[in-house]
Amino acid sequence: MDVEDDEEEADVPVAVLDAKIAQYEAFIEEVLKRELRKSLDEFRRGAEVLEQCRELRRNIDLLIRDDVTELETMVDVGCQMFVKAFVPDTSRIFLDVGLGFQLEMPLAGAREFLENKEQHILSGLELRKRGTAQVKADIHEALHLLDMMMQVKSGGTPWLDSCDKALVASFSDQNQTLIDNFG
Repeated sequence: MDVEDDEEEADVPVAVLDAKIAQYEAFIEEVLKRELRKSLDEFRRGAEVLEQCRELRRNIDLLIRDDVTELETMVDVGCQMFVKAFVPDTSRIFLDVGLGFQLEMPLAGAREFLENKEQHILSGLELRKRGTAQVKADIHEALHLLDMMMQVKSGGTPWLDSCDKALVASFSDQNQTLIDNFG
C-alpha cells in the first residue's frame, strides 16, 4: 500500500463536501439570519419604547418645573388626525402600566415609575444586545466553517496552514516512520 493511496482514501468525497456546504449555507440563511433579523427587530422595538418613556418623562418634568396647572394640546386620534384637547388639571396623569392596564397617578409618582421602567427596559435591551452579538458570532463561525470546507474541496488543508511548517513536517516524519515500521 502506497502513502498516496492512503491519502486518497482519507480525502472526503466531493459529493459529501457539497452536501455539507449546502447544508451550512441553508442553515445560515434559514436559521441564523432569521434569528438575527428577529433579534434586531426586538431591539428596535425596545429602543422605541425606551424613547417614548424618556419623552414622556421629559414632558412630565416640564409640567412640574414650570408648575403648569392646565394644558391645551393636540392629540393624535389615529391616521395622522389631530384634535384639540384641553386638560384642566395636570396634577395627575394616566399611564399604561402594561397588560392593557392604565393607572392614574400624580406627576411625581409617574416620573418615578417611568425612571424605573426605563431601567427595566435598558436591562432588557442589554440582554437583547448580548443575544444579537451571540447570533452574529454564530454566523461568523458558520461562515468560517464554510470557508474551510471550500478550501478542503479545492484540495487545501486549512487546519495545517496556520501551523508552523517545522511542526507539520515533524508529524509527517513520525507518520512516515510508523508506516515504514508497520508497512
